[in-house]
Amino acid sequence: MRILPIIFFVVIVFSSCKTGDTQNPATGYPQGDLELIDSFETLVPEPSGLTFGPGLNTLLTVSDNTNQVYELDLQGNVLRVIDYAGRDLEGVAYNPDKNLIAVVDERDREVALINYETEQVQGVYKINIPVGSENAGLEGISYNSNNKLYYIVNETNPDLLVVWSPENGIISQQKLNFAEDYSGICVDAGQSLLWFVSDQSQKIYKCDYSSKVLMAYALDQTKYEGIVINNDLVYLINDATARLNIYRIKNK
Repeated sequence: MRILPIIFFVVIVFSSCKTGDTQNPATGYPQGDLELIDSFETLVPEPSGLTFGPGLNTLLTVSDNTNQVYELDLQGNVLRVIDYAGRDLEGVAYNPDKNLIAVVDERDREVALINYETEQVQGVYKINIPVGSENAGLEGISYNSNNKLYYIVNETNPDLLVVWSPENGIISQQKLNFAEDYSGICVDAGQSLLWFVSDQSQKIYKCDYSSKVLMAYALDQTKYEGIVINNDLVYLINDATARLNIYRIKNK
């Protein structure tokens, strides 16, 4: 009679300790705080992806509704529109070393490089990674001025961080396991950090270059699909509301 409770207890403990390949994204990370300091309406339908333009004086985003690239001022006003014949644009990066805009096409799994001044396409490159769902592909891109490489995030299925260059193709692939999906990425080259935004987890994550989570910050709404960092300011763009929101990091 005394053996049965012990066996039952052991089974319970063993079951509770079992884990899959993916960590529970809701637990286990230090939690930081954000303070909303500004919010601006944009006239970009379904904006996705966010990056600074030259000199950190403007912002670039794309629309997965019109498949165009938009340059904004820091209050979200549209300064110019760059036509690009993509099928499903989701992410954008600016390369100051070569004065190029890089955009990712989710469905076609492609990166296009566009000259910032002339708006001419310099090349289109296929990113050959496993395909789960057509509508859960390349979601974000950012340029690392330290190593001159692009960091591309696949939304989910598979959850991947891809380091890539047009000269050498895929440099590395890393499985991600801390969020429910990955809707945007920003390389903070000055601090050697990666920042991810997750729509479904409703958080942003500060990570080191190995994608180890250093801190997570809860967001007040879903559908953020672009992120860029400048010191203690976080710029986020929302696909559903078409608003540019600026937060201050209260504890980095």
